[in-house]
Amino acid sequence: MKKIILLTLIISSLGINAQSLLPIKYGIKVGVNIANITSTPNEGVKNIDNTALIGIAGGFYMEIALNDKWYINPELIYTQKGASFDYDFIHDYPINQGERDEHNTTNELKLAYIELNPTISYKASDKLSLNFGPSVSFLITPDYIVLTDKGENDDLNSHEKLSEGTFKEEALDVGLNIGISYYLTENFLIDGKVNTGFMKIGEVSKETYTGTTSNEARSNVFELKNRAIVISFAYLF
Repeated sequence: MKKIILLTLIISSLGINAQSLLPIKYGIKVGVNIANITSTPNEGVKNIDNTALIGIAGGFYMEIALNDKWYINPELIYTQKGASFDYDFIHDYPINQGERDEHNTTNELKLAYIELNPTISYKASDKLSLNFGPSVSFLITPDYIVLTDKGENDDLNSHEKLSEGTFKEEALDVGLNIGISYYLTENFLIDGKVNTGFMKIGEVSKETYTGTTSNEARSNVFELKNRAIVISFAYLF
């Protein structure tokens, strides 16, 4: 028993000494977020046509060495996500009006998150590390803007008016980060990663027909998920 205790103390001492040779580093990270979304429409509805938005990403960064190859790099980041998108739909007016109207709507979705990234890194060389790990994002502010919503027959006052589209957000998003880091110096690095969200971040819903006593109201509904490419510079103290 004494030999086992002695051996445990020796191993622990060696681990502490090894850790002291690789100190914890703290830093800041600033970059750009090329954000976009993926969407799933309800049955029978044409999907949206989306375009990336450019946002900012920045916050605090740590480098904790497990050994000379494996590191844990936790990040606490403010990041802007979202996309601009448009879609077409047919507005069926009440039967007594006998009209169908082709509509187009252009929208912009801007989402601000606080994101926690407990990244695991493998140093393939002194200059290059390979990174992967989960991301947990907490929504701060959602901003959904309908830029245009125009139908071919909107100038006819006799036609009913549809309500604007709405966005119902979710407060939490969980995803995966995969990327690389290149060390320009021992303390200054460029970091690139792809972020893929796994959870629904919200729904965009647009009424396309108000309904009558004999026909139910209809809406286009799109379930959205985040995705992004993030390019950052980090400095370690």
